Amino acid sequence: MPARADLAAACAAWRLRLPSLPAFGASGERLGRGTGSSLEFTDFREYVPGDDLRHVDWRAYARTDALHVRLFREEVAPHLDIVLDVSASMGVTDAKSRAARDLAEAFRLWAADGGTRARCLAAGGDEVLDPESLTFTADAAGEGSARLGLVPTRPLRPRALRAVVSDFLWERDPAPDLRRLAAGAAHLYVVHLLDPWEADPSAEGARTLVDVEQGERLELELDAATVAGYRDRLGRLRDDVARAVRAAGGTYALVLAAPAARMFREALAPQGVIEPS
Repeated sequence: MPARADLAAACAAWRLRLPSLPAFGASGERLGRGTGSSLEFTDFREYVPGDDLRHVDWRAYARTDALHVRLFREEVAPHLDIVLDVSASMGVTDAKSRAARDLAEAFRLWAADGGTRARCLAAGGDEVLDPESLTFTADAAGEGSARLGLVPTRPLRPRALRAVVSDFLWERDPAPDLRRLAAGAAHLYVVHLLDPWEADPSAEGARTLVDVEQGERLELELDAATVAGYRDRLGRLRDDVARAVRAAGGTYALVLAAPAARMFREALAPQGVIEPS
């Protein structure tokens, strides 16, 4: 489906900020916007079993006694796999669900603009053919919801760019899944999406809170001490996710749900996910 005109216009001002080439490349060199021809030489990497022997640099092997293969532009970043958390907490407000859909579609548009093929996968589930019509529920991913893990049931494509959009508001430790998502990827982008109220709640007195994943109800006094404790726990979660992403060599961005142009300008660009086109 074609993107909304307002979202496409907001995306047009930006492009994905691509990682630097592997260590064998020249210092400061970057991947171009497009994938280019499959015969366009880009760099070298170490040989792994299953690589096409026609791409082995035999002259370098004669000099160094180490096997390396030539990388071509199509092999460096031919795909983008977008992993979208589809659990109920992602739809806790209209603004948050709208932001989640917009972010998934924005990654697809930036990939297409750079000549990269993209697809959207549900965290813990299968491919999402139309994120715009997606409903965020506890069972949105079928047998595997995000509470069972971030890694989709559909195999991830090797040496692809990967982007994750999630609030990480579930009990499972995200670090092992983030390491699995980063393994074999050209680069991993992680967007930690929260509703503004989730990021900074106010003390509002007695409230009934409902767990959107389990349906459980909790009577709670939202006084200053309770809110301070919540903010502390959320800060630890944010730090844990950011640390895991950076340890895997990825790019982490905390984003508050807002209109797309504002998210791009105030969150994704300053945190290194995108840059001016």
